[in-house]
Amino acid sequence: MPQDFPDITDVYERFAALTAESADLGGSLLVHAGLDWRGLALAMAANIAGAASLGLEADVARAKASIRSGACDFLVNTLDEALRILKNEIRKRKPVAVALVGEPRVLVAEMVERGVQPEMVAGDLAGPRWRGDSLGTLVERGARRLGIGAAAAGEWVSWRVEREPMRWLPVLDRLAAEALDPGDKTTAARRRWLEAAPRYLGRMLAGERCVRMSAAEYDAFSEATKGGVGVVVMLSRRRGSQTRGL
Repeated sequence: MPQDFPDITDVYERFAALTAESADLGGSLLVHAGLDWRGLALAMAANIAGAASLGLEADVARAKASIRSGACDFLVNTLDEALRILKNEIRKRKPVAVALVGEPRVLVAEMVERGVQPEMVAGDLAGPRWRGDSLGTLVERGARRLGIGAAAAGEWVSWRVEREPMRWLPVLDRLAAEALDPGDKTTAARRRWLEAAPRYLGRMLAGERCVRMSAAEYDAFSEATKGGVGVVVMLSRRRGSQTRGL
């Protein structure tokens, strides 16, 4: 995997941060600067969570790479083009990830001037170097700074299969969803992740799945994978946070 591409756990932690803000992000807009591994993870996480996202990237090659990897859906060169796409999908409460080529500070100033107001800002936009700049106006108007909080409870559980992942991974995803504790407050979001993530993770992450589970949930999932799934399953677990920061 390229060095400047997120791990699946990077995407998951950003998804968890987004869904902690709201269980229903349809119609919401996330704006972030940069389409390095952090920005790619945010774009994919926003799609999985059901939000629209706008990634501001000065490097044309990097912006184009976000499309080739499948992390972003559209590449545009002006704010007008971006807004046409975003308004349509936000109106329908559908997710979409737009990459906009341009200097982030200039683009944020243009957004402020034109009254474009996102619900959330993240990545470099949320850093201290933006204090007192145009971003401050967006925050004053109600934009929330998205950040990864304390590590989520549970262990990282990931799984792969020895062959035919397109056939067998959905089977395992269903078993993983069934193993989740229905009484846990994060279960609805975790089930959304298992259901929606495969559509948005892109080809480089398509062969692996992960989710956080309690020890009891892991035991139930592990036992279910032994019940004649039809393929050799490579199941792993690890404690601790994999978070590299927004």
